[in-house]
Amino acid sequence: MVVIESNLFCVVKRFPDQKDSILKFFRENQNFQIICEDYCRCSAALQRWNQSTSEEAVDRKKEYQDLLQELEVEICQILHETI
Repeated sequence: MVVIESNLFCVVKRFPDQKDSILKFFRENQNFQIICEDYCRCSAALQRWNQSTSEEAVDRKKEYQDLLQELEVEICQILHETI
């Protein structure tokens, strides 16, 4: 059984149909590893802000949603370069 690193799990969970490509790129590409780490951190931060009731939560949620979307686009671009 293959154990998936936590940074990688977030990305595989989001793009399950691309699991093999994600695993390949993660092993071979340090830049992709960093993007996966950023994606995981951003996703976790968004979850925290979604649970927050602070005044700044609305702005922070929007910022992290935008950033998460940008990272998803970047991940998709990398994955589709090999197709």
